[in-house]
Parts: sequence; C-alpha cells; structure tokens
Amino acid sequence: MGKTLVINLEDIDLKGDILDVGQENFGVIYSISKEIEDELSLDYIFSENKSELKSSEYDACTFFFNLNRFWSSIEKEKLIKEVSSYVKENGEIFIWDINKDRGKVFNNKIKVILPNNRIKEFTFKNLNPVISSSIEEVKKIISKYFNIEEVKLWEDIFFIRAKKIDMAIKIE
Repeated sequence: MGKTLVINLEDIDLKGDILDVGQENFGVIYSISKEIEDELSLDYIFSENKSELKSSEYDACTFFFNLNRFWSSIEKEKLIKEVSSYVKENGEIFIWDINKDRGKVFNNKIKVILPNNRIKEFTFKNLNPVISSSIEEVKKIISKYFNIEEVKLWEDIFFIRAKKIDMAIKIE
C-alpha cells in the first residue's frame, strides 16, 4: 500500500436534491449531506433507475472516485453529458478523483475529514495500468456542460466544482 492522502470536506456545501453518481462512495456523500440538511434527498444513479431520474432535476451532482474506472474519455463524457441533463440550471457538480497516468497504479489509504470533525478512512485502488485518469481530461469534458468554478490538485487527487451552463447562452 502507498501513502495516506487526506481530503478535507468540512467546508463542502451540498444543498437541495443531490444525485450521487456511482455505487461505491464509501458513505462520504451521504455523511456530508446528512450533516448539512435534516431533509435529505439523495438519489443514486444506477442503470436500473435511470427512467426515474429523467423526470427529476437535481441541485447538485457528485462523483466520488468514479470516473477513474472508465477506460476512455468517450465513456466519461457520455456519463457527464447524461448527468448534466438531470442537473438544474445553476446546479453544481462536484468531482473528487485520482490523477493517474497510463502505466501507473493507485493503491492508497484515503482519510476524509467530514463536518463535525468526523473521519472516514478507506483504501482506494485502481490497479489497472491501462486506465488513465487526469484532471486535464476531466476539465476538458466538464467545460462543455458546466462552468468550472474551483479546481484543486494535491498529491494524486483532484477536486472540481462547476456550475451548470445555461445551454441557450452557450449556443449563442
């Protein structure tokens, strides 16, 4: 195992209805959302519930270590484009993921600092040397559908927060 990487989520502000992309997020998004709002509406995107999502609009969408599992930029863009259709105008997207070059592996302990000084720890692995996951690739994809408002890169992890683009303005 590699090093221990720390993510401080004490100041992350998730409000309203939240769409959490991915099946395994280690309970982090739920923990953040629960701390912020008593009335929590957190939905998860899976292939079997996509028809339910089409009639919903979300205030925020989260990706917590999900995009690094996709083989290609095309697959990542397809998912982000689809998810953008579920996010309200001025809604936000939050992405935490690994920055990993092709030929490398990722096997590190992640320590997440949550609101109220709670801590979640887990080991995250991406041992596939063929897959790359880069902040530049994700920024390029995201910028087609969202205005990037915040970017952070530390060690081998990145964070992107962006606001949904009004497509009528984007087209003009």
